[in-house]
Amino acid sequence: MSEPSMKGSGPRREPRRVVRREQNTRRTGLSCRRCQRRKIRCNGELPQCQSCAKVGVDCEDGESLKARSLPRAYVRSLCNRIEWLEALVRIHCPNIDLERDGPLVVDAPPTCGGTGPEDNDTLTIGNSTQPVNETPGIQPDLDTLAGTENETSEGPAAVDDEASSLEASAIPSNIGLSHEVGLVSLGANRDPRYIGPSSGYIFCKLMLAASSRAVKTARPANSSTPSIAPYLRQLVIETQGPISITQDQAVNLCQTYFDIIHVQYPFLHYPTFLQSLRWFFEGDGQDPIAGFQTYMVLAISATIVSRLQKIPLSEERYYMTALQYFEKIQVESSIQGLQCILLLLIFAMQSSTVRLDVWCLNYQCIASVLDLGLQRTVTASSGISKLDLEMRTRIFWVVYTLDRTIATMMGRPIGLRDEACDFRIPADVSDADIGSESIPTPSSSTPTHMSYAIHLFRLAKINSEIKYVANSVNPVAPSYAYPAVIDINAWQKDVLVRLDQWAASVPAAQNANDYSRAILLLRYHSVRMLLLRPSPNIPRPDHDALRHCYSSAEESIRLYSELYKKNLLVHNWITFHSAVLSTITMFYCILSVPSIATTLKVEDFMNNVRATLNVLSAVGEHYSGAKRSRDILDELVGPISRWLLKKHREEAPVPIGQSAVDNILRTNVDLVPATMQPEIFDDSPWPSLWSPFDGGFDGQWLSESYGSADCANLDGIVLSLLGDFT
Repeated sequence: MSEPSMKGSGPRREPRRVVRREQNTRRTGLSCRRCQRRKIRCNGELPQCQSCAKVGVDCEDGESLKARSLPRAYVRSLCNRIEWLEALVRIHCPNIDLERDGPLVVDAPPTCGGTGPEDNDTLTIGNSTQPVNETPGIQPDLDTLAGTENETSEGPAAVDDEASSLEASAIPSNIGLSHEVGLVSLGANRDPRYIGPSSGYIFCKLMLAASSRAVKTARPANSSTPSIAPYLRQLVIETQGPISITQDQAVNLCQTYFDIIHVQYPFLHYPTFLQSLRWFFEGDGQDPIAGFQTYMVLAISATIVSRLQKIPLSEERYYMTALQYFEKIQVESSIQGLQCILLLLIFAMQSSTVRLDVWCLNYQCIASVLDLGLQRTVTASSGISKLDLEMRTRIFWVVYTLDRTIATMMGRPIGLRDEACDFRIPADVSDADIGSESIPTPSSSTPTHMSYAIHLFRLAKINSEIKYVANSVNPVAPSYAYPAVIDINAWQKDVLVRLDQWAASVPAAQNANDYSRAILLLRYHSVRMLLLRPSPNIPRPDHDALRHCYSSAEESIRLYSELYKKNLLVHNWITFHSAVLSTITMFYCILSVPSIATTLKVEDFMNNVRATLNVLSAVGEHYSGAKRSRDILDELVGPISRWLLKKHREEAPVPIGQSAVDNILRTNVDLVPATMQPEIFDDSPWPSLWSPFDGGFDGQWLSESYGSADCANLDGIVLSLLGDFT
């Protein structure tokens, strides 16, 4: 009798002990902090337990003996791992918006994060002396700028308290914010990068610090589908699986590169490239130089065509195929190797999905130029053919121009100094005539592709002078570095005259869709704004200079709008940067020069704003930063529009029986974006943010609100603009 009872009792006790052990394991660290403090039962549901959900409070994890011993390094490594995975999603799946799609992170602990997403157009701006979230005025509340009614009375007082706590030694008042050192974090486990004044550093800080608060509005996509060439339809079909492209398809696709890129950066010889392409397809395909250059040109062309035609051409597949040949190329001490690096650099400036360090590639090109001696003039007597001589000169000027462009956009020193170069201008001949015995004389009526490139080369030299003089961050630079300019304002006017003479000699438009001429004019206005905007050595330009600056900003926006309407807008890094900076420059000039504000029609202002938003919407399909900048600019328009309307009401005479505001409303209400209606037409005043030398503004209000108003430059103006509303 006892034996069966032992058999029966054993199995019954064992499951009870297992269940009790499992229950104890589940209960360890289960109660939330509130339930532990109140000593009540917690059901452990996520994201809120039943007790916290009833009273509507946040549910936080409580104390746990096991969780207490969790290493901080392990938690931090998990956060870094998440950031790395999100960076991969942004690179390989740019159509996924991590900020809106999927489950959202609520009340993330401050120990997790701290670095921005690893995206080439997404920057987290830091300061040399203190973090962004501790810098006064850097984190603006853009809800107030959009005209919302959620303003609180503590905002301005908080700003004054924070501003008073900023030590004068952090930002010297006699220099202004142009000399503030910008350190940019591009992702986890990477040291901060330097961004200087010519890039519009504070503007970038403004855009990206406020990007998390910008209103995310869905924009309808353009439903128009342009006609697609038959060879492109075949390439779209072949986007899956191994690359299958015929020689004729490759020639047709590569033509896009030579129509758009080659006219700006002619470092390849078109007949030589076509010959190597045919040999590559007709031979065994083992030539690494031909294979790399062919697939890189295909990758760049596919990037441009897929965005213009809105068809899925996989540029990454061509790029990855090209990299298979790169390891076999002798990059050092080789003209062909330098051409391959330049192709990588051009692709990096065009692609928004493949991460390549543009700055390091630029300096790799400079090192090759100096190693090969391309910066010095070599005559034909040295045994070099005319073709090689011209290509050496062209490649030097391409590297020189790219260096000036990249250094200006990033606000960094130029790498290839002018005093080390001979500056031999290449011949204005087409690629087909470059190797002939007698170089033909170019005709002014029929410019070659080199005519446009030579104009860009000459413009780059003027850009270099502006970087040397106006954007020098050291006011006491030694005389041997660059000759001292005695009268900086006279120098500015002289450079402006030379720029206008350069623009007058730009070749005339060959047809209605002359992309090359539009690019020259856009670069002209970009350099013109660089000269006329406030800079470290010209912190207070006169009103005449700012009026010229405004006209260039407005014309730049108009040119981008025309390219967008004609479906000729190339969505790349330069377009994104130039469009946003032109708009910020336009805002600054309107608000700092009274004569511009009084003569500007609100209709024209809103047309310019709409054009910018359209361009940024198009570019934002490929660069996530363009979408965020578009939303922020949309919000910035509200207070500026209200201020313009107020100025018009004050200046315009009031007709009998009709108020001025009624007249303005009737003529301009349809021009205002939907995000700015209906609160845009209130009577709220636009405060003066600028220095007392502007007679049209209230200097007394300025001195009472800001004390010293020495930040009369683009960086300080934009910072003050948002600081007034936080």
